[in-house]
Amino acid sequence: MSFVIIQNCSKGNNGKTEGVKQKFKKETVSALLKMLDEINPHVANFRIARDRFNIEKEDANFHMRIISNRDTDGRVYNLPSVGEVALIPGDFDDNLDKRDIVLQIKSEKLRRIHECHVSYLSLQYPLLFPKGEDGYRLGIKKTETNTSKRKKKQKDVSMRQWFDYRLQERKDEKHILLRSKRLLQQFIVDAFTMIESNRLRFIKKNQTKLRSTNKQAVQDASDAGDNDLSNKGKSVIIPPSFTGGPAYMQQNYLDAMGTCKHFGFPDLFITFTCNSKWPKITRFVKERKLNAEDKPDIICRIYKMKLENLMDDLTKNHIFGKTKLGTTLFQI
Repeated sequence: MSFVIIQNCSKGNNGKTEGVKQKFKKETVSALLKMLDEINPHVANFRIARDRFNIEKEDANFHMRIISNRDTDGRVYNLPSVGEVALIPGDFDDNLDKRDIVLQIKSEKLRRIHECHVSYLSLQYPLLFPKGEDGYRLGIKKTETNTSKRKKKQKDVSMRQWFDYRLQERKDEKHILLRSKRLLQQFIVDAFTMIESNRLRFIKKNQTKLRSTNKQAVQDASDAGDNDLSNKGKSVIIPPSFTGGPAYMQQNYLDAMGTCKHFGFPDLFITFTCNSKWPKITRFVKERKLNAEDKPDIICRIYKMKLENLMDDLTKNHIFGKTKLGTTLFQI
């Protein structure tokens, strides 16, 4: 849903619990387990570790480690090798990569797995990555082109760019992820949280570049005669470039108030919503025997195109008269 402001020059069925009651089919589950045992290297190593832990419960002095770093190009060799998933004798080493996944026989607390680990997605979604394919990892290089060399863009693929690539449908490729229906929705939500967590981590580790904002806030409070500086300045500053942050919301509010002050109050407040029965959406999902809710990425893309067409009709084609300004407040 989007809210659009326009300013004119002149005023004027019964199956609710059916899916819940259905039980898993043993034949299907057995087939999936057999498939994972045969082609997924993580499953085989986890079973070996489990059996060894059960045999040596008291005197077990080893751990299982899934190494994060890759010595080969992940775009070509994207399957884990024997040296990257192994049982390691001895205690933990402090020099291990913090992104490595380490399993031990006894632990008094849970440990969070780093989302930049190359096997994070294959362990989270074994059915979407049945062969244990690599997920996103740091250091994936882009293919250089003449345009990228001139613009001096970043050389590594970002996490958002990697997920954008995986969510696109291409010919001559398997579409397990894009045909997984509700599991695809969960995957997209996890991808969003991973990207947001990665951005927040970057902001936290680059606070020295953002301290000017903190210093300016203290200076403004001092100039205004505010002697209580207990709530001024924070250990971590979130810049306005982070969508949804307090500085982002404040900046948008000030921009809206500044727009009203300069152009006057809006004449039209238009609500634009998406309809899952649009012909483009129904035609796309019908060809793939899916429902509209199974392809949220396509719905968002079609909705964005129609929203841009609406803005062109209002601001360029002037279907409601000549306009001073047309802007989209926010989208849901």
